[in-house]
Amino acid sequence: FVKIPIVQLALSVGTYLLLAYVLGQKELLNAKFEFLHAWDLGWVYLALWIIAQTRFRLGVNANAARAGARLDRPDQHIYKVMDPTAKKDAPYVLMANTGAAGRFNRAQRGVFNTDEGMPLFAVNTMLAGGVFGPLVIAPCLLSAYGRIKFGLGYTEDKNKRGAGFF
Repeated sequence: FVKIPIVQLALSVGTYLLLAYVLGQKELLNAKFEFLHAWDLGWVYLALWIIAQTRFRLGVNANAARAGARLDRPDQHIYKVMDPTAKKDAPYVLMANTGAAGRFNRAQRGVFNTDEGMPLFAVNTMLAGGVFGPLVIAPCLLSAYGRIKFGLGYTEDKNKRGAGFF
C-alpha cells in the first residue's frame, strides 16, 4: 500500500513536468489547476482516489487467496461438479465454495461485487463532490471501510459478507 501510491505520485509529477516544461503547457495546466481550486474540486479527486484504493485493497485480497487455490491467470473462478455421481452432461456446475478454492472464489466475488456497483458510485461521488466538496469524503471513507470489511469477511466465510454493508 506504499509502493503503488509512490509510483502514482512519481508518474503524476513526471507527467506534469513533461507537459509543463518540455511541451510548454505550463500556462494551460495552471489554468486548469486554478479552475479546480476555484470550484473546490480537489475533493472529487481525493474521493475517487479513495474509491480506487478500496478496489486495489480488494484486489490484493483476491490475489493473496489465488496461490492457495492453485488458480493461475487468466482463470477467475474455480468450478466444481458437486455431485460425483452426476452425468457428464449435467445441466450446471457450481463454483467451489470450500477450502482454498472456495476462499479464492469468495475473495474474487468480493472484488467483482464492488466492481459491479463502482461505476454508479463513482459517478454519484463526482456529481455530489462537485456540489458538496469536502463533505463527499465521509461517505467515501465509510463505503471504503464497508467494502473492505465485506470483501475480507466474505473471503473468510460466506456468512460474514454482510458485515460491511451495515
